[in-house]
Amino acid sequence: MHYDHCDSYPDVLGLEMLQSMRSPGAITEKRQKFKGILDKWSGSPDSQPWEDDFTISSQRPQTQTNLFMEWIYEIDLDRNIFHINCIPFFNLEYLPDGDTFLKCIYTEETTHHDNYGNISCAPRCLPEHKYKRPGPPVVDDSDLVTYQSSVCTGTHVALSDMLAISDVLSPNEQVRVSLLELMIGQCMTGPECVRPSIGQLIFDFELIPNHNQLTDEEWSGACSLASLPFVPQLFDGPYDFIHHPRLRRKEFTWVRGDTIVLIATHLDDERCLQAAISRLIAAILEQKDVPGDYFGIAFSMYHCAIVKVVNDAQTTTFSHTAVLQFLPSFDAESPSTPGITALARLGYRTDPALFVRAMEACRWRPGMDKWLAGEAPSVNCAVLPPELWLEIAFHLELQDVLTLGLVSKLCRGAASTALRYPHVLGHRLVAVSKENPEGMLQNHHFLRAASFSAARAVIPAIVHLGWGGDDAAVIKIPLDTANTLKGCSPSVCVPISGTVRHHQEKNRRRGPTHEFADMVY
Repeated sequence: MHYDHCDSYPDVLGLEMLQSMRSPGAITEKRQKFKGILDKWSGSPDSQPWEDDFTISSQRPQTQTNLFMEWIYEIDLDRNIFHINCIPFFNLEYLPDGDTFLKCIYTEETTHHDNYGNISCAPRCLPEHKYKRPGPPVVDDSDLVTYQSSVCTGTHVALSDMLAISDVLSPNEQVRVSLLELMIGQCMTGPECVRPSIGQLIFDFELIPNHNQLTDEEWSGACSLASLPFVPQLFDGPYDFIHHPRLRRKEFTWVRGDTIVLIATHLDDERCLQAAISRLIAAILEQKDVPGDYFGIAFSMYHCAIVKVVNDAQTTTFSHTAVLQFLPSFDAESPSTPGITALARLGYRTDPALFVRAMEACRWRPGMDKWLAGEAPSVNCAVLPPELWLEIAFHLELQDVLTLGLVSKLCRGAASTALRYPHVLGHRLVAVSKENPEGMLQNHHFLRAASFSAARAVIPAIVHLGWGGDDAAVIKIPLDTANTLKGCSPSVCVPISGTVRHHQEKNRRRGPTHEFADMVY
């Protein structure tokens, strides 16, 4: 690394870096030079000074985590890519000339950005100058044996047919889909919103040659996104009262009792897709000897596919969706993708373990384990129909809903149904709102923000997520990327506003969970 103290803009330092790599034999020369340097390096994780005012470090610099770094130029000699501010731009083997270089960065004297606010290559850049994504890896025939030898009942099955549900989303599913869309949009949003870890991983993931070369950081970032629809949909502010389980790297991750996730690459290649599905089928049959329906998710950030394995006493069959786009394009005009919708609907299914998982996320007090182990208490409550118990649950604060679930099986069923609604700072999101604040539809803010009709107990409210001023309250998106980049948070903070206002004071615990943030209406 070389830290330049002035004139680091593209038309000065950027052009210098460009010209240094445009000379004949520059790539070979740089590789030989840096190989010699690395051969002498001790491998210390800390930065070390080197000759010619260069520093060697195992940490990648970021503009988002250093206010004094506005421009960073990287020469990637492993993949022949010229990066600008940690974003891949140009192919080192076909670099543009100086004038074209600047035209690819600036649009009418302003830095060109994509619709999520990231610096990006202007459309005028010729395809041969742009960086090249690695082609799909070679898939051995042995990796397809399970796919080819199992009984397949469909290869492009719609998720609605797979789940035996309507093609039309219910209001509750619309809430889940819209919430996931804005969370993904927040993760894709540019550096002015300080998204260093997950945003960088999204760009880097596309450059991975195959799944065997995934780093722990890349795996955890991808698995966090794939797991979002399946964690209990309870989100609070910065005081860490709700803690979703941390991820531990494994080849397969069970995100709920009947659903497993596999992080893969190049799912848009047919053989890579079939190899990933083969691995999922084998993992389900190995881990689950109990008859039933199981679901596997092959996930690569940019794409996903869902496989359903029906395992009964006589035979095993499987079917799967087509490969689905998951992340929107960075130039998207809509936050919706087939993959986001599919995973949100898959995560909305009834989960018998939801209540226990919600209590675990809310950190119940020591001594309450006996209440959660095994079946719910068989207490004879008032003879009321389940619909009335559910209505009672809707009239309670979130912490009281959790308490209700400890009373009896009937009450736990009502509490579990209430917990299928996302809860944000104690507010239950009940519908996607058509009331949007002025400005949300401008400058593509709708790609990372949404409005919801909500209720806290019986008090209605309008909640705007992803939208608010500097003094707005925030919720956290649980992303297990704490170890990805030094100093980065394991969560992404999302502003929240509307007819609620968050008191910036530490909450107090109460009952089996805690006292959620106070709201002023």
